[in-house]
Amino acid sequence: MDLIQEKFASVFSAYDVTTQARPDGGILLTLRATDGTQTKRSISYAQLHSAEQLSWAISAIRRDLAEQASELPVISLLQSQQRFALPTYR
Repeated sequence: MDLIQEKFASVFSAYDVTTQARPDGGILLTLRATDGTQTKRSISYAQLHSAEQLSWAISAIRRDLAEQASELPVISLLQSQQRFALPTYR
């Protein structure tokens, strides 16, 4: 487990990384930012023991963190302000 924690700590060096063992052989990964926000992800046994799947999992976590950092606008601001019927053709 220490080797796994060291791997994630090196990849996500800007975060405080903790790992907890799961009964199925996977881990629960917790990343804590300096502002106190937490991101938790479950990493399966298969992902931990396949280099390709582990790489995909790390890429997905990086993408999720980047998305959170961009502070996307509220969904109501993205929706159309005017609703109208679609044209019909006869």
